[in-house]
Amino acid sequence: MSRGSQLRRAGFTLIEVMLALAILGLGLTVLIKSVANNVNKVGEAHMMGVVAELGRGQMYELEEKLQKEGFTENDQSTKGDFADQGWPGVTWDAKIEVPEIPSFAQLQAAQQAQAKAGAGAGSGSDGKGAGSGAEGGLGESGLAGMLSMLGAGGGSDAADAAGASFIQSQFEMVQQVLKSSIRKVTLVIDFQVMGSKRQYELVAYFTDANGMDKVLGGLGTQSPTPPPGGN
Repeated sequence: MSRGSQLRRAGFTLIEVMLALAILGLGLTVLIKSVANNVNKVGEAHMMGVVAELGRGQMYELEEKLQKEGFTENDQSTKGDFADQGWPGVTWDAKIEVPEIPSFAQLQAAQQAQAKAGAGAGSGSDGKGAGSGAEGGLGESGLAGMLSMLGAGGGSDAADAAGASFIQSQFEMVQQVLKSSIRKVTLVIDFQVMGSKRQYELVAYFTDANGMDKVLGGLGTQSPTPPPGGN
């Protein structure tokens, strides 16, 4: 047997080499993709920690500004970035909103709907009636008792009517107090991880005691009106 024939038998054919390279390339592709995903997750976790700290600090600044300048009657919007903290590519957008307080009519409608739902659930052939439906609704909870004083129950009891009249007369003032002393702040932070855009949202509610004083107008400091015929 010639030496050339022995060399040909000991080597690899072109097809075998190409097949080996294809398997190697496929393995490397899977490996690189897995490593890239791990790197992306590590980078995202790191950035989420950084963004959370930046957002917390920005919330403190917004609260301090609101407490210093006071709450306005309208919604506000402001934006900026964290270049001073060393992150110029991370931006934020804040929205300061007046809270939505349900009206007296909406509360009445909600109580009536809850009462109808309870009555419908309680009606059946077992004879339990609306009492069974109350267990599925507000039942005998404190909220049900308070809402029943709003006049939604339609009762004719004099004490209930007096309580409903009193609450209704004071409800608008309560609304104004809440709207003047509470603000909802939504902070949205935009950042990137490995070229992919991400968002982080924070929501907080801030209160201002001075807003309550403005609405009440110092009513608590006024001396009570003496009864007729008093000294």
